[in-house]
Amino acid sequence: MQTQNSIKLNDIPLGLWLLGFVFLGAGIYFFSLQGFSGNTLLLGGIGLILLLLTRGLTITADRNTRILRLHYWSLYFWRTTKDIPFDEIATIRVDSTRSGTHTGRNMNRNSRTYRVEIIRKDESVVPLRTTYSSGSYSKQKIADRLRAFIGLGEAFDESPLGFLRAGNKAAVVKATSQQEALTGSNEQERITNGVHWKLQSIAIGASPITRWHSPDFKTTNGFLFLAQKLPGQSTGGFMAALGKTLFQQSVSLYGFNGDDVPNLSQAEMLASLPPLIDPHFTAFTNNQAESRQILSPWMLHPLAEWAERHPLKQFQSKSGFSQLVVLFSPTGVYLATLGVLQPEQVDELTAIGVEMVKTQGVPQGI
Repeated sequence: MQTQNSIKLNDIPLGLWLLGFVFLGAGIYFFSLQGFSGNTLLLGGIGLILLLLTRGLTITADRNTRILRLHYWSLYFWRTTKDIPFDEIATIRVDSTRSGTHTGRNMNRNSRTYRVEIIRKDESVVPLRTTYSSGSYSKQKIADRLRAFIGLGEAFDESPLGFLRAGNKAAVVKATSQQEALTGSNEQERITNGVHWKLQSIAIGASPITRWHSPDFKTTNGFLFLAQKLPGQSTGGFMAALGKTLFQQSVSLYGFNGDDVPNLSQAEMLASLPPLIDPHFTAFTNNQAESRQILSPWMLHPLAEWAERHPLKQFQSKSGFSQLVVLFSPTGVYLATLGVLQPEQVDELTAIGVEMVKTQGVPQGI
């Protein structure tokens, strides 16, 4: 539950409580059959311990009081509260540890477990739970929401998602530095033939991706996504159904989000692409009518000429262009390709990018 000034999160150990009731019920059952016995005491004792000692946790953060409150409670009598001022918190992270059982030198079972920790500015650690447990997703979600609400910076999280984020961020930094070493700062806005543009570096895993972006033309209520395809590749029948899945993967691959491709789930393959580019590109859109207007004769020729110069191959050479994708979206026009680009490649990508933008200002209907 969250309002503008407060957030309340619950961590309820339903599984352990249910297990406690199961053991307690089994103890009562054996007591009805055997009276006091070893089974009765063992099963009933385990059940009582689980129910008495397993605590729920309610986390409350309040911007008015600037207090993060940890309220621990059991099904019976145990209640404790711990308050931590926002100003004492350096970050909130997910920590992990590796657990397992050993036989001699061999590990029989080896798994990673997690817990959420509050790191104070004095470097002391306040764990939300003293024990580690399996499952990182829910813990990562709690840490992310609390950090965002309190206004803390990113922390290194030792969950799988945390490692993935850290690795991807490092790859983006590396790709950006490599591109900037060749062609100057990505932050610098450049102008070519009156068109404003910038380069963007992203990364999927260790693979760098370069995007050319201009905000000078934006669609009104839809998007058109064009992806270069192998010569002779069919787009009908089974490939049409498969193509939608590949299209959605391609959107993620090139780093586009919901602002760039609104109503992504409603997108369909653009029926009957113009013959000039149909052998070279496949297209998806959520607005067929607007896409037809974008695909003017003036913009088709530069795309066809690009595909003739740089045909997509099964095995691309490292020195050549990879697949070209073009996105007309509410956030601007993008051209994207895999790899870090040399200066002459940036010039060539800019030339066709400028054409994609400027042709949208040419009157229709020749």
